[in-house]
Amino acid sequence: MLDRELLTDCVIKVGDEVIKTHKCILARNSEVLHRMFEQDGKTDAQNGEIIISDATPECVRAMLEFFYSGMVSEDKMRNHVDDIFVIAHRYQVEGLKYLCERFMSSNVDINNIVKYCSNIYLYGAPTLEKACINYIQINRKNFLKSQEWKTIKDYYQSLVPKFFETIMEGLDGDILILP
Repeated sequence: MLDRELLTDCVIKVGDEVIKTHKCILARNSEVLHRMFEQDGKTDAQNGEIIISDATPECVRAMLEFFYSGMVSEDKMRNHVDDIFVIAHRYQVEGLKYLCERFMSSNVDINNIVKYCSNIYLYGAPTLEKACINYIQINRKNFLKSQEWKTIKDYYQSLVPKFFETIMEGLDGDILILP
């Protein structure tokens, strides 16, 4: 339905792109967009035009793909999951936010854990938080010596007690030497 642009009544302008869509689909899937259509007075949204200036066309298309099909392609998730997660949070699309969390949770590693901690800290992501805790638990000896752990301690201090508690629970008599 989205690809065919059949009976569209709204356009989303993002970057240099114009994406034709349906108000009812947008309103049904996002409380934020729903409120935009209901605001008093004549707004761009009520006239069928939404301008999104703080996201990429790829992320908006991924959100729309979710609205119309309930899914997002593996390729889009792999390449844009962090930005899709942010737009899902911004437009209160809880199903998409959870889908992104699950995808990120299955891919936690030393290369992305700091970025994922940023998502947890800024947007709340309990599923992702559990996955990060699990990753730290499994890799605690090397992780505690890493630059990533130092970064998390410096920038995301509110996460440290929970992470540290988990690390300590898993010791089972091991001796832990902190860097």
